[in-house]
Amino acid sequence: MLSVCIVGLGQIGGSLGLALKRRSLKRCYHVVGVDRNRDILSAALKLRAVDKASLDLQSAKTADIVVICTPVDKIVYSYELLSKIVNKNAIITDVGSVKYQIEKDVAILYKKNNFVPFVGAHPMVGKEKSGIFSADINMFENSNVILTSSRKASVLVAQMWKDVGANIVKISAKKHDEIVAFTSHLPHVIAFLINKIYKKIKKRNHTIDAFIAGSFESVTRVAVSSSDLWAPIFLSNGKNVEKYLNEFVKELNSFKKILKSKNKQKIKKEILKIQE
Repeated sequence: MLSVCIVGLGQIGGSLGLALKRRSLKRCYHVVGVDRNRDILSAALKLRAVDKASLDLQSAKTADIVVICTPVDKIVYSYELLSKIVNKNAIITDVGSVKYQIEKDVAILYKKNNFVPFVGAHPMVGKEKSGIFSADINMFENSNVILTSSRKASVLVAQMWKDVGANIVKISAKKHDEIVAFTSHLPHVIAFLINKIYKKIKKRNHTIDAFIAGSFESVTRVAVSSSDLWAPIFLSNGKNVEKYLNEFVKELNSFKKILKSKNKQKIKKEILKIQE
């Protein structure tokens, strides 16, 4: 039996716990959940996402794998605290949406203090809602989990994710951050800003909601995502996000010029070129 300690029982941590405990797995997992909120711990127990719930990081002491599921700006600090608690054969991993700076900072602590290995991981999943009650037992089924560490310890972490239905993709932390800036972080910025404009329009025109259909809902679905989660992501990966924002603005300005031409064929040609 492998012992897994999940630190932070939000949507991802809760989903991992549910999947490890309630899927029909060949391997048996004992799951300990750690969180600062008693109500969340109580909910995790009721949902059977964990075998044991605790307010104390000391509960990670006997874990084989510790999964840090906190906002990205808390991961390095959590790693430092946990490395002083867990046994030397343990592995600490995370689920953060940015990797490069975290792994740089962790590497310094690892070498300086002879800490336990850290395996950077990022499950490419998530819903716009947050918290333990948005957890989903099938969250990771046929999903991709990115591993950015080449350590031997990554084998055990990879197996854990495979056990809950995920596929493993390996890539450098630097390349990971550049790619997700476009595929994940930029779409969230766009969604937040479109929602901001919507609220401005609604103050002037209260009937706007009658005109909202699938396309608007699809574009703004993630606009209700947690600010506690996304503010540190944008800060941590700011340079990459800015690069793609600049490219997006450039394309917007280009499309504005085509609109000003009032030429239907030019507009049609641009749409068809995008759709190729």
